[in-house]
Formats: sequence, C-alpha cells, structure tokens
Amino acid sequence: MRNDSEQHQDNAPRWFDRFDRFDLSTFGIMAAATALGVAWAAYNYASTGGERGEDQLRPLVWTIFSTPFVLFIGWVVARRVEVWLAAFACFCLYFFTPFVAARIELLVMSQEQATHSRHHLYFTLVIILHSIAALALTVWRAMKTKRGPTYEQPANEPHTHNA
Repeated sequence: MRNDSEQHQDNAPRWFDRFDRFDLSTFGIMAAATALGVAWAAYNYASTGGERGEDQLRPLVWTIFSTPFVLFIGWVVARRVEVWLAAFACFCLYFFTPFVAARIELLVMSQEQATHSRHHLYFTLVIILHSIAALALTVWRAMKTKRGPTYEQPANEPHTHNA
C-alpha cells in the first residue's frame, strides 16, 4: 500500500479534497440565516393577503429587506473578520435584486397585468432571487482556498506569552 505522498506526486486533486476545503460551520450558520430570512420574507409577504395600502407597506418592505439583513447577521456571526465584505455583498443583494425582479416581471407580463396582479410575480421573484443569491454567497464563503489566508475567529481572551 502506498503512502499519501507517493499517491499524489502528480499534484492531481483527489475527489474528496473539496470536502477538506469546505467549512461546514460557516455553511451551516449562513444557510440557517438564509433560510430564516427567506421564511421571514415569505411570512411578511403572505401576511399582506394580496392587498396593497398603508397597512401593507411595512410587511412589503420586510419582504425585500429581511433576507439580506439576516444573511448579513449570519455572515458576521460565522466570520467576524469579513464584516465589510458581508456588508457590501448584502447591500448589493438588497439594492439590486428589486431592479432585476422588476425587469423580469415586465419581460413576462405587461404593466397593466402586473398592476392588476398587484405585482405578485415581482415579490415572488424577489424572494426567489434572494434565496438563490444568498445560497451562492453561502457556498462561496464556505469554500476554503489553499492559497489564500484562512480566517480564524478572534479569541475572546487576550493572548498571553509564557516567558
């Protein structure tokens, strides 16, 4: 039986090497945050009952805001050192998704149909696009690179040197 160094002299990656580079805790925290955000968005949208007015404004805003917001919190919990990357990515997710959803809605139906349906497709697309993009961000951040730095969580206690 050959040892590990003899097996990989050609530097070909083994099929299971990808699991060595996958951070399950980061994935779990961010995926749970994504699921919570999507559930919160779906609940808020469903709570409007299809109506549009002053009383439905807050739930409709939460429909658009909740997934990026909860993903940001989960990302910061999982990787505190990436707070600015998380803020930038989640802001872009929050800011650009409504434009994409509105464009898709107008490609699929006319303005009159969208207004008549009270933009049901738009809000559904926002939730779907948020979930897809948030899961893509989650997988991206859970992947570890061999060349790049590995991020360790800051210790709660100060480091002491034994002299």
